[in-house]
Amino acid sequence: VSMTHQYIFDYHDGDIYWCTADVGWVTGHSYIVYGPLANGATTLMFEGVPNYPSQSRFWEVIDKHKVNIFYTA
Repeated sequence: VSMTHQYIFDYHDGDIYWCTADVGWVTGHSYIVYGPLANGATTLMFEGVPNYPSQSRFWEVIDKHKVNIFYTA
């Protein structure tokens, strides 16, 4: 998971990474927790729904927190 996080997402020091998968699902715990942790990544943790209070909530969060690697499943 460390290798795929680094190479598939082209992660580099200084990147801000956000994966929106469910943490209970293999993609979630692999790419929200294990991969980023193993690579010392800066990650965004998000609780809530993607479409409240507006349909553009994901993009607003990305802009606000300067996320430059975004993965959703």
